[in-house]
Amino acid sequence: MCSRYRRQRCSKRSSVAAVRIPVDRDLSIDFARAFCLPIVVLLHALQMGIGGDPLRAFNALDGFEPLAWATWPLMIMPVFFICGGFASITQWRRLRGHGETVAHYVRIRAIRLAQPVVGVVAAVGAVLSVMFLAGVDTEFLRTFAVRLAEPLWFIPVYLICTAFVPMMSWLHRHAPWSAYLGLVGAVVVVDVLTRGFDVPVGALNWIFVWLFAQQLGFGLRDGWFARRSRLVLLAAAAGAYVVIGVLVTWFGYSHDMLDNLNPPTLAILALALGQACLFALAQPLIRRMMQWRPMLGAVFVFGVYGMVIYLWHTFAMAVVTALDLAFGLPFPPVLSPAWWATRPLWIAAIAVVIAGCCMIVPRVESRWPKPIDRRTPLAAVLLWSACAVAGVGVLLVLGYLPWQNGLLGWALVTVAVVALIVGGPGSRVQNTVTAPEVRSPASSTVARS
Repeated sequence: MCSRYRRQRCSKRSSVAAVRIPVDRDLSIDFARAFCLPIVVLLHALQMGIGGDPLRAFNALDGFEPLAWATWPLMIMPVFFICGGFASITQWRRLRGHGETVAHYVRIRAIRLAQPVVGVVAAVGAVLSVMFLAGVDTEFLRTFAVRLAEPLWFIPVYLICTAFVPMMSWLHRHAPWSAYLGLVGAVVVVDVLTRGFDVPVGALNWIFVWLFAQQLGFGLRDGWFARRSRLVLLAAAAGAYVVIGVLVTWFGYSHDMLDNLNPPTLAILALALGQACLFALAQPLIRRMMQWRPMLGAVFVFGVYGMVIYLWHTFAMAVVTALDLAFGLPFPPVLSPAWWATRPLWIAAIAVVIAGCCMIVPRVESRWPKPIDRRTPLAAVLLWSACAVAGVGVLLVLGYLPWQNGLLGWALVTVAVVALIVGGPGSRVQNTVTAPEVRSPASSTVARS
């Protein structure tokens, strides 16, 4: 009787869990995001190099050949944009079905992406200020602040891609091949102008490459990849990697995909296509795995705390470094045996701080006021979104240091978020869908769409 009672309870819990997952949600997307997030955080932690005399912060893995070749399978930023495209077009269609406007969609997405930046920038700036008051070398702080700010690049790029979702969704429906080929052509033109003629337009590929990856997510959402045979998907993935090999061998592209990431190049576009095909091949297996409750639970944890983990791991690195300096701990030469031996402790310490952030940050962020149900013109939404993009751009260029325009960057983002929350100048409306999405298992972070 007891065992039968337990089975009934488990069955009820499973039924409840199943009901809470929206019918248009594909848990394989949540798995992909949850799987990729730790890889990104681990890579950022390993890249943080601190050493020299005087002490400076730099990329510890710059020129490290084993990592360069490992980036071919492990540089998974395209996966975030592919999954983001899948989730974004799903949400846009859902809101459009409720009669919502483009302005409303872009507004709630901009708030969701920019609002967490306000807190993390203030927190990191506070740690750096304490280090400055404690007498830490200002030049070290400058280099350290720039390194800490680098992961923020994702926010403005994703914000811009999000603003294009309604238009790209329309193109996907009415002229899908024109959209794909147009973006590929734009990336090729930018690469030719940049690499062949030294025309400084490479930054445009921050948009064209990631819009292409987002568009692949649209195709994944509508089953284009699922309708292809496994042989076709394998051939397309292999072809994408052959293209990367050709670009590296004959056209002078770096074999390190991280070098091709800043700004993105045609190699990253090809990598995105290859990863989309490989992910489509793995989707049936992943969906079966997601029926296993422990796996679902792990994905749920990464989903709920994803944005906290992605943004606040930079705060964690700042805290751990400050403690290292306070206790006078040595910084071994990067890539030396001693450096590798201390990496597990470095990563474990960062993980402990992140865990603390996961317990505290959501409670603090929940105190933000909800967006006011007010009609807001699209022009106003785009203006404030651009303000948020500009604010993060200031932080990316100058770092988190409050006394070196870091405060300006923080202020721009904060003003933009407040303005988007207040909305207007239109009148208040009733019965408007204001929440970007219901929190359900593994709604990711980095790319929370």
